[in-house]
Amino acid sequence: VMTSLPFDPTLGIGQIVPLSKIEHLKELAEVQKEMDNSKERLDNLLETQYKMKMLYNEMINLGLKWDQLIEFRDEHNKVKDACTESVLEYMTISLNTFDRMEEIRRRQGQNLISASIESPIDYGKSEIINFPLSYDSLHFDVQYHRNEESNDKSYSHSEQLSKTTNAFVRAGPASATFTASSNQSSSSHQGQSMHKIEGTIVLCAKATHRNADIIEPFIMDPVKAVTAWNYTYPEDKIDVDPVSIYKTALEDYKTDKSEKKALSIISGCSKGSSFVGMVHLLKTESTSSTQTASSAASAVMATIEADIWVQSVSGHFGINDSTSNMAKSLNSSSDIECHATMECLGIIPDISESEIASTVMSLDPDPSEIMEQLNAMSEASDSTVNDSITGQAGKAKRGNQFMKIKSDYLQNTVSALATKENANNKIIDMNSMLTSFTNYCNKAMEGNGCGIPQSFYIKQLVKSDIAKLYIRKFYRNGIRSSKDATSGMMAQETEETEE
Repeated sequence: VMTSLPFDPTLGIGQIVPLSKIEHLKELAEVQKEMDNSKERLDNLLETQYKMKMLYNEMINLGLKWDQLIEFRDEHNKVKDACTESVLEYMTISLNTFDRMEEIRRRQGQNLISASIESPIDYGKSEIINFPLSYDSLHFDVQYHRNEESNDKSYSHSEQLSKTTNAFVRAGPASATFTASSNQSSSSHQGQSMHKIEGTIVLCAKATHRNADIIEPFIMDPVKAVTAWNYTYPEDKIDVDPVSIYKTALEDYKTDKSEKKALSIISGCSKGSSFVGMVHLLKTESTSSTQTASSAASAVMATIEADIWVQSVSGHFGINDSTSNMAKSLNSSSDIECHATMECLGIIPDISESEIASTVMSLDPDPSEIMEQLNAMSEASDSTVNDSITGQAGKAKRGNQFMKIKSDYLQNTVSALATKENANNKIIDMNSMLTSFTNYCNKAMEGNGCGIPQSFYIKQLVKSDIAKLYIRKFYRNGIRSSKDATSGMMAQETEETEE
């Protein structure tokens, strides 16, 4: 995994900085170097492996035989083995590097908030300019994976059972007919639907920029310089009276400046930037529905006839019973999980969201529709029973009528699924990451002051330098009177020295 560039936001251009902070950044870069070298070796091996694979396919297309490529395959296998070893080595080095970098950062403490004495630079007369002292470069690594699955299942079943029983009894002049008919119908429908999308992208990039920031002209304020020195080295202060200031300017001029105390000021820097991002998206939508319906009807009819010499008497009676029930259930869920991280140093790219649709299904029952379905179920059963009672039971046995009953029954009892909610959710996904990276590259090519410091240009001021700077402004014409001495000690320019 590529890491971001070592960076300390407290190291601003023109500021007085302790060199130890720059040494801390160099220490982090040195630790990170081993991991970068291991990653570079792994990338080179993978590129070689893919290149050899393409070459092998070209040799096959040219008509070379299998036995002619034995030596080539052996070398290719060696490269594959080297890739495996390099991956394991890279993983081990990466874990060790992360632990060492964490330990260094813990030892260095926080660097988000800091306080320092004001810079001795006269910003009103100085200027920060961009100058092409470095070079543009870009190195990036991207890994992308996406998997989409869809699974739909449906099962329907309909069943109808009709039974008719007739009995005839005759005793003398009287006869009796008993008819009993029953009908049972049932249907069921089950449906399952699953849609799953899973994707991951890891994108890492580092860039260097040709434009460096330089303070030019570099003009300092003597009063601010003396104040900064006395704040930094309270045990070795600079006195601004004429005798002391001249003595300070002339003392110890033989000693090398690198061995003296000094104020270290960042006078310029070359810059770079980094882009490290990761997005993992998991979207799962599932719908499961079960619908069942049943209807039962029964009828009993008795007819009695009596033939008498004078008159005939006949009569009949019957009992009807019909029940219907229906059960429907639906379970629909939509789950979206997204984890996005992005660390950009030196350039802040535009981050645009993407839209992803989520759908939740539902049964859309209506009271009138439910009553119509129940009535249809009852009528379907009752009609069969009544037809049987009136002697039409034979028609129910015909195949075409039976199939029609099944079709009508499913049509009347199974409800369609409706979309309850279909929303477009705004999230940060893989497309957002790639759009941000494109914007990052565009801003990197434009330059325009972007980037974080990578190489620092340090201007060091020793004690005598500050004394000379003070003398050139406030004692330019020497000490000719007590007024000149007083004006110099009060940091006031005399009329002769004012510009």
